[in-house]
Amino acid sequence: MAKIQFRNKEHRDFVFENLEKCRHKDCYHQAFFYVMGISEETRMNIGKMFDFKNDCIVPEGMYGGWQTSGTVKVCHLAFNLWNGFTEEGKENLFTPDELFCCGYAPYFMEGIKLRYPEYCRDLTPPKRKDMER
Repeated sequence: MAKIQFRNKEHRDFVFENLEKCRHKDCYHQAFFYVMGISEETRMNIGKMFDFKNDCIVPEGMYGGWQTSGTVKVCHLAFNLWNGFTEEGKENLFTPDELFCCGYAPYFMEGIKLRYPEYCRDLTPPKRKDMER
């Protein structure tokens, strides 16, 4: 996680504190806590969104009165990175078009890098002769 950009000190501290509470520190947990830590509101409500005892997400937390349009995007991406979660009948709310049209987009990209490190080591597109004009 050394090359990952955090939004602020609170974001960084949140990620490492929550990873310490978990049995696993794999790419699923890293990406989940990284994304959930972007917003102060999601940090304050992590116990409503993640069950540490059973090591699983809590989709019912999506309906808390504390949720805003921004925190919903944070939770949707975090849940999707965790296990591909999308809410039945609301799959369109989990699309890049819906999620990335906000100020959190640069941090969302960092979460994707954490979840898929094998594909995001070097984000420079490979040169392909068949794609040249």
